[in-house]
Amino acid sequence: MKHVIIGAGAAGIRAAKTIKKIDAGAEVVVCGEEGFFPYSRYKLTDFFCDELTESEMFYAPADFFKDIDVNLRKGQFVKTINPREKTIKLFHNEVVPYDKLLIATGGTPRLGPVLRPYEKLIQRYYSLKDILLLKKKLPGISTCIVSGQGLSSLDLLCGLCRLGKQVTYIIKGERADWSLVDPNLYNDLLELMIEKNVEIITRDRITAIEKTGDRYRVSTLKQQQLTADIVFAWDNYMPNISIIKDTGIEKKLGILVNEQMETTVDDIYAAGDCVEIYHQGIRNYLINFGWPNALEQGEIAGKSMTGQKSTYKLHESLDFELMGKAIRARWWK
Repeated sequence: MKHVIIGAGAAGIRAAKTIKKIDAGAEVVVCGEEGFFPYSRYKLTDFFCDELTESEMFYAPADFFKDIDVNLRKGQFVKTINPREKTIKLFHNEVVPYDKLLIATGGTPRLGPVLRPYEKLIQRYYSLKDILLLKKKLPGISTCIVSGQGLSSLDLLCGLCRLGKQVTYIIKGERADWSLVDPNLYNDLLELMIEKNVEIITRDRITAIEKTGDRYRVSTLKQQQLTADIVFAWDNYMPNISIIKDTGIEKKLGILVNEQMETTVDDIYAAGDCVEIYHQGIRNYLINFGWPNALEQGEIAGKSMTGQKSTYKLHESLDFELMGKAIRARWWK
């Protein structure tokens, strides 16, 4: 039995380990788009702040894959999936057959139509490659502009504060949307931002970015003119699912799966930030973001791919720690 996994993140690697644990003789191929060995994405800010070394980011080096007999193909972008022939096609047009396929392509911060023309002027803050490039720029950075919602913005803000950078935070709404369960914690974090001299601009948004010398001039909807050494911005976090085009796999924002992580196409499964699961309480599909959820979904997918049915339980919230504070957040209201 040949199991092919698209994505070398938390869900994909956990699925590979689960498959080999159940069936040591199974052939498992993992295609990862990035050129690195799997790393802990949730630790990127600690690495950014020099609290972790680059080597400490990696949790599955070469010996790990050799020991469990999994073929990791780094830097392998998958172009298409052909469910009828049960094959995938890589970026260099190599065709790889599969018996069971797992899509674990995660998600990415995206720019909307207003910000998209300025993409080359905006610093990404999502992958290890982004952080490595950013660390080279750090000596010349003192002032930063951040525009974006969600926990990723909170994580970035805390990182910049830890590094002693001057930060302006632009929010579209009346307040930051960090999806925190505890309203008191929201106030604590807001006070922390004020203590760190973060300038918070509400009910506004970036409309234009211009590079002037080594700095950036930012215009806003309310006609403010701001300058900074670097600009971080995004509009939303979206699943990476362009790969399922013309496959017949049903989707909304993400790939629709059941509690066994099965898609609507036979022998194709999906797990992690690229999937949506039905929530009985709100009677709608939602994405259960986060590293712990990706690990659990990867394990359920691995079991399902080997015929061991197990059920994923949708989690109401995500627990983690940020700047010494225990935080609980949720992805629905």
